[in-house]
Amino acid sequence: MTTLENLYYGNISPHERYIKRGARVDKLVKLICKNEDELTAGLTEQQKETFDKFKDSTSELSCITEREAFSAGFILATRIMVEVMEGLEEVEDI
Repeated sequence: MTTLENLYYGNISPHERYIKRGARVDKLVKLICKNEDELTAGLTEQQKETFDKFKDSTSELSCITEREAFSAGFILATRIMVEVMEGLEEVEDI
């Protein structure tokens, strides 16, 4: 199967990433979880509900931003490929 077919059939998920243990991202995720646990321990139920809504909104914004960045990157890569292909035609004319 081609990469495009794999993407179409869901065999490739661009948003999924493997996080290596001990990597900076792994450490940051653990720190976020630790800080969230400490923060929510002192909140009332109403405050926890508000905080959950805040996290949901932040997560949604992050997803939108990531999707837009992926799209912009794909468009840029396509433009570069078009320029490369045009450059190849110019080289062939020499």
